[in-house]
Amino acid sequence: MTAALLFLGLAALFAFTRSHWLDDWDSVNFAFGLDDFDVTKHWPHPPGYPVYIAAGKLVYSVIADHAAALTLVSALSAASVASMFYVLERRHADWPVALCATLIMALSPLFWLQSGLALTDMFGMVFVVGFLLVEGATTTTPRGALAKRIACGLIAGLSLGARPHITLLIVVYWLLRATWSRPIEVGHVLTAVLAFAVGIAVWLIPASIATGGSEIYWSATVGQFEWRFGRPGVSVLGTPITGKYLLARVLSLIGSLGQAFGPMHLTTSHIARRAALGLLIIVPYVVFAWRGASKSIARPYLIASAVYLLMLFIMLPVRHLRYLLPLSLVIGWSVSGYLALFRRPVVRAFALVVLAAVTVLPSFFLVGALSKVPPPVAGLDWVKANRPTAILYSGSLRRHAAFYWPKGEALPEPKTEAECDQFRKTLASGRPVISTSSKVCGLEGVKRVVFKRDARIHDKHHYIPIFEFGKSAGSPG
Repeated sequence: MTAALLFLGLAALFAFTRSHWLDDWDSVNFAFGLDDFDVTKHWPHPPGYPVYIAAGKLVYSVIADHAAALTLVSALSAASVASMFYVLERRHADWPVALCATLIMALSPLFWLQSGLALTDMFGMVFVVGFLLVEGATTTTPRGALAKRIACGLIAGLSLGARPHITLLIVVYWLLRATWSRPIEVGHVLTAVLAFAVGIAVWLIPASIATGGSEIYWSATVGQFEWRFGRPGVSVLGTPITGKYLLARVLSLIGSLGQAFGPMHLTTSHIARRAALGLLIIVPYVVFAWRGASKSIARPYLIASAVYLLMLFIMLPVRHLRYLLPLSLVIGWSVSGYLALFRRPVVRAFALVVLAAVTVLPSFFLVGALSKVPPPVAGLDWVKANRPTAILYSGSLRRHAAFYWPKGEALPEPKTEAECDQFRKTLASGRPVISTSSKVCGLEGVKRVVFKRDARIHDKHHYIPIFEFGKSAGSPG
C-alpha cells in the first residue's frame, strides 16, 4: 500500500514539474521517432532505443503531443523507480527508514531533474531497479529459482533496447551476486543467457524490420559507434592519450560525480578544486551506503557502478550528469548507514532533517528551471519573431530547428571553402544571416541576444547566443 501511494504521489509531483519542451537534441530525435522510427535518419540515433520508443508511442497514442508524451514517460518511470526502491529497501530496513531513504533519493536534484526531461535515462532506471528487485527475491523451490533466472535474463535483454549504457551495470551486478552467493551451475548460466537473448530479440527484430532489414540496422548502429569513438573529447579511443589528458579526464569525472551528488553548483573554472570538492561530497555517501542496512545489495552495486564509470570514462563525455543517474540509488542506500550513527531518537530526527534539507532543498531551484523555455527553443522563438526569413547556420540548433522551425532554413556551420563561398554569396544577397557562432568563415558577427540556464540541466544547451552577419547586422535586433 505504501509503495502504491508513493507511486501515485510522486507520479503527480513529477508530472506537474516536468518540462513542456524537447530540451535536448536527442529529445528531438526521439520525438521524430514517435512518428517515423528510422535510425538511418537518426530518428532516433542508433541503436534507436526501441523499447523506449515503444513506451513513448503508447503514451503518444493517448496524448498527441511529442514533448508531453516523452516527459510523461520519464515522470511515470521515476515514480516507478522510487516505489520499487521502497519495496527493495523494506527487505532490509524498517518502513520509516525505507520511506525516508526513498523520498530523499527521489527528491534529490539529479533524480528529480531527470524525471522531467524527454530522455531515456530515467526509463532505463526502471530496468535497473526492477532487476535488483527480481534478482533479490527469495525463492524456495527449483521452479521459483528458474522463473527468477528467466525474469532476470529478460529484464537484462530488454534493458539493452531501453538504455544500452545500463545493461553493463545490470550484467556486472548479476555476475557479482551470482558468484558471491553460490557455485555457478552451467545449466543455470545457459538458462539465463537464453532468456537474455530472448529479451534482446523482442526489440531487435521489430527495430530491424522498421529500419529496412538487419543489415541496414547493424550498419547504422556500428557507424554510430565508430563516429562516437573517433571523436576527440568524447571518447578516450578517439583522442591522443597523454598523462596530462588522462589526469584531466579523471579529475573531470570526479568533479562530475561530486556535482551529481552535490547540493550546489561546482564551478568548472578550477578542475582540481572541483574534483577535491567532489571527493568530499561523494565519499560520505559511498561509505554510508556500504555500511547501510541494504549492504548486501549496495556493495555489489557499488562495485558494478565502478565498472560502469570506467565504461563512461572510456566511451562517453564525462561531463554529462545524466549519465550518472544510476548512482542516485547510492543516496537512498546511504540514509540507513547515516542514521545508524545516531542512537537517541531526537538526535536522529534532527540529523534526518539536516540530511533532507541538504539533499532536497536545492532541487526546488534546479527543477524550477524546467518550467522555463529551454535556450534552444527560446533561441528559435526569437529567430521566428525577429528574423523569420533568415538563414540559420548552427550545429547546436539545427536539430531543434527541424522540429520547432520546420518552415525555416537551418544549415550546419560552413567548414569547407565551397561552403564558405556559398555563405558569402548569401551575405551579398542581403538576406538575414544568423548563427550561434561568433565567427563564421573568418567573419565576425554581432551578438543580438543570449539565452542561458543552469548547466546542470544539460551542459550541451545551457548557453545559446545569437549572432547576426552581413548588412542586416547593422539594424536593431
